Amino acid sequence: MPDVSFLATGDAMLTHAISATPDEAFRDLVELLRGTDVTITNLEMSYAGRGRHPSTTMHGTPMGADPALLSEFEFLGVNLFGLGNNHATDYGTDGLVATLEALERRNMPYAGAARTLREARQACYFDTPGGRVAFISAGSSNARLALAADIGAGDAGRAGIAPVRVNKTHYVRRDRFGDLRDLLAETGVNIASTGTTAPGIHFPYPDKNIYDGPPAGGIAVESVHFVPDDKPRIQTDALERDIQALESAVDEAGRMADLVVVGLHCHEGLQGRWNTDVPAEFLQPLGHRLIDAGAHAVMGHGPHMLRGVELYRNRPICYSLGNFIFNIEVTSAFPLEVYEQQGMPLSSSTADLYDVVTGYHKQPYFWESVVARFTFSNGELSSSELHPISMGRDLPRSRRGTPMLTSVEEGTRILSRLDGLSRPFGTAVEIERRGDRCFGRMILSS
Repeated sequence: MPDVSFLATGDAMLTHAISATPDEAFRDLVELLRGTDVTITNLEMSYAGRGRHPSTTMHGTPMGADPALLSEFEFLGVNLFGLGNNHATDYGTDGLVATLEALERRNMPYAGAARTLREARQACYFDTPGGRVAFISAGSSNARLALAADIGAGDAGRAGIAPVRVNKTHYVRRDRFGDLRDLLAETGVNIASTGTTAPGIHFPYPDKNIYDGPPAGGIAVESVHFVPDDKPRIQTDALERDIQALESAVDEAGRMADLVVVGLHCHEGLQGRWNTDVPAEFLQPLGHRLIDAGAHAVMGHGPHMLRGVELYRNRPICYSLGNFIFNIEVTSAFPLEVYEQQGMPLSSSTADLYDVVTGYHKQPYFWESVVARFTFSNGELSSSELHPISMGRDLPRSRRGTPMLTSVEEGTRILSRLDGLSRPFGTAVEIERRGDRCFGRMILSS
């Protein structure tokens, strides 16, 4: 089998056209994207069009844009699209179906979301001169509320994402567990393991309250488990049946294609935190199991910042590729609930919102990342290239969020940080210079 190269990016949150950007650093990046056999991105948007209906279960900022903007990805040279993420149903199941239809009209293959659960878990494919590439997509964040469903007796199924549902367990010191249990019971919290008054039936509550937080000094109790243990901690574990479904999808794709790539969208971080540069406890074991099942690479995203990379059985796992396109601050419009949650007048605009909500701009790691390019020869990894990019954090809002290849100095800083994040996984990032640019190679650390 001839060589096959693929390039994976992080989150694409594209809300306005960027193809006219004249900067050489942007044009060089486009050339890199187009010059790879297969380019894959995580499409973290809803392209529902006018008349869309905002969902009551929006997860973070609702991300919607004009479907005509999908032509920007054709310009960039993107071939495969991952939809298994927490923004897939920002505009409801009908908005997701409209997004699927918009992609289908343009012959843009996608994975990770579909009209049924079985379809959402299936791979999409792209044929190259060197072989056929399969892509599978799934997400853990918001998975319960965006879950696809299969056709059943009397219903037509439900559009949604391929899930990696996560159980969160709080391990409490044994000598204090009884006090916690009694205190929760006294305050009216249902601590019965069945979860409902009907024996043997348990329906999980939503992942978290999306409205106001607790009064000052209070706590919010989510639908999580509390367990006595000698070591207090928070542990997150992926639902076994979801892992097995992904393993089956990898096995099937491996029998239909020469190269299998899995995209995982996971905001969850260590110890129950979100959007951190250290992944949650479940993510490394999940990545390993997918490689063991036959995947050639696992590409993560979600926390909007880089996480470490790993060579496992000489196959790459990127725990998060961060952002790729991040021009959300010029979104055309938001549902009125967004302004209400910020205590702003309902007559407010997007411009007004981002005059108030400045947290994105204050987080420097949201605006720098890498695009990862891998070449396989006869199914074996032969080269890895991690190309650092910047999205112009200090540019005006109208231009911020467009990806560009970095200078050697900036790229070295980004790759050095990625090297530090990767060392705990037994992997190092070796920096090489090529002309006015630099890139990193994944190697096993000593």
